[in-house]
Amino acid sequence: MLTISFRFPAGFYHATPWGRHVNEGEVEWPPSPWRVLRALQATWFLKRDPVAGVNQPSNTQGLASLRELVHVLAERLPVYSLPQGTRGHTRHYMPGAGGKTSLVFDAFVRLNPEHEVIMAWPEVELTDTQKVLLDSLLERMGYLGRSESWVEAFRLPDWQGIPNCYPAVAADLYGVTQSVTESIRVMGVQTEGEFSVWRQGAMAGMTAVTPKKGGRSPHIGLPETVFDSLLVDTSELEQSGWSQPPGSVWVNYLRPYPSFAGEPRLMTPAVQHTEVNIARFALFGKPLPLVLESVTFGELFRRAILSLSGAEAPSLVSGRDENHQVLEDGHRHAFFLPEDADADGRIDHMVLYSSDPFPKEVVAAANRLKKIWTADRSREWLVYLEGAVSTLNFHESGREISPLVARARTWRSVTPYLHPWFKKKNGTFEAEEQLRKEIRLRGLPEPVEIHWEPFVSTGGRPITAIQFRRFRSGGSRSQVQPDRHGAFYTVTFAEPVDGPLIFGYGCHFGLGMFTPMEK
Repeated sequence: MLTISFRFPAGFYHATPWGRHVNEGEVEWPPSPWRVLRALQATWFLKRDPVAGVNQPSNTQGLASLRELVHVLAERLPVYSLPQGTRGHTRHYMPGAGGKTSLVFDAFVRLNPEHEVIMAWPEVELTDTQKVLLDSLLERMGYLGRSESWVEAFRLPDWQGIPNCYPAVAADLYGVTQSVTESIRVMGVQTEGEFSVWRQGAMAGMTAVTPKKGGRSPHIGLPETVFDSLLVDTSELEQSGWSQPPGSVWVNYLRPYPSFAGEPRLMTPAVQHTEVNIARFALFGKPLPLVLESVTFGELFRRAILSLSGAEAPSLVSGRDENHQVLEDGHRHAFFLPEDADADGRIDHMVLYSSDPFPKEVVAAANRLKKIWTADRSREWLVYLEGAVSTLNFHESGREISPLVARARTWRSVTPYLHPWFKKKNGTFEAEEQLRKEIRLRGLPEPVEIHWEPFVSTGGRPITAIQFRRFRSGGSRSQVQPDRHGAFYTVTFAEPVDGPLIFGYGCHFGLGMFTPMEK
């Protein structure tokens, strides 16, 4: 096992997570693998070999050793032992042009300077040469995060502690160490194999997109290796429009709750039956299902909830009345909505939504749901209930549970819309007209604009409608279905409307789903 100890002698850890503005007051906790590996690289270039530049290293052999070390650390996900700290921030009014000032938040985690943040790779064993190199880098590392985060880092040769923060996929192994946890996203590093596959897809997708007039080809400068990706400056990534650094991957971790002193303690992670009608679940497993399989996974999720709801499942989840007839309730029964929160092309969350509050059987099923698997058990995923809310006070409270249930004026397709009625023989009642009719039937205002889109971007690649699975498992291409191809749209309203926006065939299982372009 490889174990690194970090101590913060000033008692403060400052680090803003990727994708968050500094004034949001968020702190990356625990320190991500992405951040730590970048810090090791920076230390090598700036302190261990100060003559070497990124493009012209003076020590070729030393750089090769650094590449090997980074490669080894990127191959496995670390676990952590986190001390409890206190979250806080200071506010600074920074001087600007014309005598004006701008407010800047400085968020941090306050820690006891004697307490250690342990980062361990249980399956990693370094060679003697790699240990010497790592020890040299840790000894010279002056800060981690922002420059105010002074750090003392060193390798622990024989750590026997128990981690309390770990990848959610390892919950069966480490879950017994914590009675209450919370799910967080941590920026990890892709393996070389994963990066190579991603890069090929990204290059193909970027080539398929025509650059704007005067713009440069988007794949110019795309790093060739994970090591090179870690060297790219954050400002360059932001200027190039990257929503996530190449070579990085979002990993769902479980950390102890509360992690910070002063946070309200949860008596139980279970959701209580208090008129909730939205529940969000995190999904863990390798590989996660593709967004292209949304309708299939929506069905799997429904079956899992049904199986845990008892012999007489409520009509809200079954979609059928006491005579087993399909409900004609204006789509008031449950929707089982797949969500790709990190935009990597794979489903990492599920949202259970209905217009009416969940009955007690559904609440109980949501609390008991821990796994989802295919009929042949060839694929299995862990499920973690993140929380549940009510639309009665959801938007007013300012809480965010999922973009799918946000409030926005403009919405764009995530999955294909398949119009539910046949077109008229005279060429009228086209797909757009049917979409407008469905919007009216749901009680929403008339859109000011509906614009057809040729493709959507999924996992960094342009995807057409026919690449999605567009039939439920009980159907086939030969079934009587008005629309067997599907299409994508951007829908704009005069005023913001509340999500979710889901229309057309298969909408209760993830087809015809829209996400806000702005909130």
